[in-house]
Amino acid sequence: MYSAHARNPFVDQHTRMSFEISIFTFLYSNFFKATDLLSDEVFLRCTRTWKKTIALLLGLLILGLTVSSASAAASVVHPIGSQANGNINVPPGVNPGIKPGDGIRPQVWWFFLGLIVLDFAAHWLLEHYVSPDVAAVYDAVSTLIEPEKVAEKLGVKGAKLGIKVISHDKVLIGLFKDNKVVKKFTYASKGIAEWVKEKLGEEYRLKIVEKYVVKDGGLKDGKDFDEIAGTLKKLKEEEKMITNINAIRLIVDRGWDVKKLERVLSDAKSVNNGGKDLVSSINRELKEYATGKRKDLGGHLYEAEIVSHLKRSGWEVEEVGRQVMTSSGKTEIDIIANQGSETVLIECKRGFDGIDTRQITRQAEYAKSHGIKKIKIYYARGPSYPPFYTLQELREIESKYNIEISLVYRTSNFN
Repeated sequence: MYSAHARNPFVDQHTRMSFEISIFTFLYSNFFKATDLLSDEVFLRCTRTWKKTIALLLGLLILGLTVSSASAAASVVHPIGSQANGNINVPPGVNPGIKPGDGIRPQVWWFFLGLIVLDFAAHWLLEHYVSPDVAAVYDAVSTLIEPEKVAEKLGVKGAKLGIKVISHDKVLIGLFKDNKVVKKFTYASKGIAEWVKEKLGEEYRLKIVEKYVVKDGGLKDGKDFDEIAGTLKKLKEEEKMITNINAIRLIVDRGWDVKKLERVLSDAKSVNNGGKDLVSSINRELKEYATGKRKDLGGHLYEAEIVSHLKRSGWEVEEVGRQVMTSSGKTEIDIIANQGSETVLIECKRGFDGIDTRQITRQAEYAKSHGIKKIKIYYARGPSYPPFYTLQELREIESKYNIEISLVYRTSNFN
């Protein structure tokens, strides 16, 4: 039987570990408080020596915590006086959850929850207790950020770059002073950072930080690493709207707004007639452009942007990509939409020079035969006021088929 007055080795080790982490926190925080009192010249001379010494001390302290946790687990599994292959009397209320054959894996991350770690020690803690990939994200931020300028802009002198441990696999990267967050830059989690490395490549951890997270050395607000990379992962693996990994890399290389892209693709895909085919065409064009098989992005992504714009402006998009036959030949109508009770045919062109009056003529013939009175032509690049000869040709088509044709200049978010 286990005596109620016997010492519980697990509790003893827990107490010891709590004491050690208190020492760790005290030494670390007071080291930086002490350096604030030094002149810049003295600080620079001392830092060269102190950094190595403090890093060693911190490493030994955390190593001690690891050994302590392992010892605690071992003491629970094999209490003093018991045999390894004999029956084990487990103290009441202690359930180590270790099955035969399980190894002892020290788990001390929960001691760091809420802990703020600054400067060089942050990388060490991330590398050893969260993930080397999260450490790489932190390094990317520290490479691009200018803490002194950001602190000066905020009016918080002496703020330092560091991390706050949110969970065993997630941290907040930001500027801290007096154990308080003064500027949030981004969250970074193990699963997302590892996905970026495995699917996109190691260099894309830095690229995402550079394109999205750190703007103007941190002086401007950027976006969140987890949100950006998480949306890319969602687009590829969950919603399957961008299926080619080279297309995903292209999105990052161009720095496209991934949340806006997700919204545009979702709106396009939701069109009952032709929506899924439109998204498939976007995938094909992005893949071909990313791999050098085509010289331009194609027009389908811009078409999806117009679909999204119309839907969010109160229009009902009836169909996209309808193939029609007229007396002068076959053509495609990009979008058929309803504004209230009125049906409108919509043509989408990335560049003004892509407008083909022969195609518009066929669309006008189709419109007249179906009682449709309006055609809108959206274009993303070119003159804000079209040249006279183009307008003249369009006016002639209007007159011949008794319809209204209008040009709408609307830029693209994805170039």
